Formats: sequence, structure tokens, C-alpha cells
Amino acid sequence: MSIKPNLAGLLVVAAFAVAACSPPEINEPPQKPAKQVERAPSSFYRMKADFILKETGEPISFDYVVGCGGTVMGNTGTEPTVFYEHHPQIMFEPVGDRHVLGLVTIDMCESWKWEPISSRDREGESRIPDDLRPLAIWFEDINDLSFGWGYKTDDAYDSPLAKIEFIDASVTKTDEAAWQTWRDEAEQNYVQQGALPGPWGYNFSDEPLSVQYDLSSRGEGYGMAGPSCFGQTRIPMDPETIDAILDKSGVSVDRFYISWDERPKVVGQLSRAYSRSHDGTSFRAFINSSARYLGTITKSGGGHVQPAGSRHNSGMNYADVYPLLPRSQFMEGIDTPQETYARGVLVHDDYRGFVACYSYHRPIDALSKVHPLVTDVDATAFDPNAASKTHLFYVGSEVAGSDPLWNSPAENFVVDRTGYIYLPTT
Repeated sequence: MSIKPNLAGLLVVAAFAVAACSPPEINEPPQKPAKQVERAPSSFYRMKADFILKETGEPISFDYVVGCGGTVMGNTGTEPTVFYEHHPQIMFEPVGDRHVLGLVTIDMCESWKWEPISSRDREGESRIPDDLRPLAIWFEDINDLSFGWGYKTDDAYDSPLAKIEFIDASVTKTDEAAWQTWRDEAEQNYVQQGALPGPWGYNFSDEPLSVQYDLSSRGEGYGMAGPSCFGQTRIPMDPETIDAILDKSGVSVDRFYISWDERPKVVGQLSRAYSRSHDGTSFRAFINSSARYLGTITKSGGGHVQPAGSRHNSGMNYADVYPLLPRSQFMEGIDTPQETYARGVLVHDDYRGFVACYSYHRPIDALSKVHPLVTDVDATAFDPNAASKTHLFYVGSEVAGSDPLWNSPAENFVVDRTGYIYLPTT
């Protein structure tokens, strides 16, 4: 495939599509948006990352130039707000015997990310660590990029299941000439293989619909996994404290509690109790759903660009992470409607540190609807009556309870009375 957008097309994007690319402290939408004004200034940087394929010792190298652009929104009575977008959001390299390694691009479009940290405890330090490590995604089959395993923490690389070894990574500022040179060379050297999206990677929020439909039709027609991968962070907590808070809140469960109706109350109380016994560190230190483009998590505290705000609220504190499997993986092989559906957290030592990356195009994942990018005009919902069925959420091999978020890929807040809290991770 060779569709080459011009620079203006790359750099002017809708504000709603780019708001999720950076931490919420930076990208809060204006309270009273006025009309759109001039285009945001463009910028460019080079993204490099090197790995080794463990099985053969084959080097795997990423070296590409990222373009930044955005939309400037005028605000009543205040300075304009700039919403940035980077392209590509993910790059791919074929490796070994018809496998693929994906790399989620570090988002460096906002100027503050290049500036030193200003907080008192780390003033003057670079936000870009020496051990920067972007999220890598392993795809087993080059013809099917709809599901992959994301390497979220050190534990994934230390696992006996690890396919790759991380070497190093970097981001450096560059210019439009370097961007154009890279694009020209990448296009000249590109050889289409399997379901690869093309020479310049992929951007999930700003590709033309024709390109999105084309990619969704490749392979088995299940689309391509995005940079938002799913898992649950497990942190230990005193069982007596958990019991006291649940019992006081009137929660009647033997072991697991999936917070939903009482989520703000129960989770808030648990978080405050955790903070009191952990030097002010609340659950927010582990919930990194808004940091998907900042990198991964290392035990030393590096691996990622330091978000704005306090380290206690960064969402990047190290903890055990386990993949959250969608129905298509958890109920593998099911191809007819069921009375009971399930998905769950794969709690196993070998899978610690991994997250699950998937497209959500499979019929059993979309379940009661058809994914909007499915190209089969005769496609029907897997189970139009899914809302009336039973939906379960598992933690390991145990049923944690009914799944309140069954109609989305979102993670649950799960409390385990034996002494653990499961928090969202992407």
C-alpha cells in the first residue's frame, strides 16, 4: 500500500481525536471553546529503538521520524489551547519466521516534555530517562495483527515467554527535511508482507476511512490492534483494612468485589487508606490509562517520559501487571451465541508484565453490535440478545463476579479480600 498524505493533511487534525494522546493535566479541553483559529506549529523528532530476537539473535531496529501537528482552539478570555497529534502512533517490523514486532511511538509533541522537571524533589532532571523504553507489541502471525502481547514492565522481558530482549531507545529533535527524507526512503525500501499497514506505520485517529477499511479487511478481517493495550495492575493491601472498608460500606461478598454502583465511595476509601500507609501514594500512582504514549515502566522508576504533576499521581509506579483477555481469547473457539460470556485477568507468573493488545473487531468481542470498520456488508451481531445474557469477570481461574463493563474493553476495579486490589492499566 502506498498512500502518501501531504504535510498539511498530516498536521491538521480534529481536537477530539488527539485529546487522548497526552496526560489529562495537559490536554483538558477548554471550558468555552470558540471558533478554530490558525494551525498549530509543526515539529519533528526521530524515534529509535533496538531489540534482539531471543530465538535467533536477530537484531530488530526501529529508526523513523515522527511528525507533530494539531489544532489551535480559541478560548474566550484566555490564551488559545493547542491539541497535538503525532504520526505514526505505531510502527511495525517483520521479524523471524513471519512474526511482527510493533512499537508504540513515544509522544513528544508538547514542548514541556523536552524541558527539565520543575518539581522540587526532581528539579532540573530530564523528563526523558536514559533507559527510555517504548511499549513493544509481539504479533505471532504477520497475516493477523489483531492480537498481540505488549511488554509493559521489566517482568515481561524477564518472563520465560519473552520473545525479545530490549537494548535501548531514544528520541531526538529533528526537522521537516529529515521527516521527508525518511518517508521517501521508507517508501522506496518497503515490501508489502501480510497485514502490514505500509511504509510509514499507522495512526489510529487520523487515517483516511479508505485506509482503515482496507486494513480491517486484511487477514481474517479482524482489524489491527492499537496502541491501547489492556491489563490490570495488582497491588497488595492489608486484608483487614479491605474487610473493614467493605463491611462498613455494606458490601456482601465472600472474596471478590467488583466496584461499580459504589465505585467512588468504596474505591475512594480504599485509596485513602492505602495512601495513609504508603507515604501519601494513592491508587492514582498506578492507574496509567492516560500515559499510553509515554513509554513503559521499570523497577528503577524509568522507562517512560515523566508525566506532568507529582510522581505520586503519575500512574507509572511499578507493580505487578497482568493481561486482561477479551472474550475472543478467554473463550477461544466459541463461534455461536452463549448463555454465559466471560473475559478475565490472566494471573500467572509467566504472564506478569504483559498486557493484551487487540482490535475488538472479532464478533464475539463486539458481541451485540458490529464493529464500524467491519467490511462485510452482510455482517450481523454475534449475539443481538447479549444484554440479557450472563456476563462474568474472572481473576485467574476464579469468578470475581458479574462484569459491569462487558460491553466495552475497559478494565474493572476489583477488590480481593485476600489482600489485593486490581486497577486499570493500558
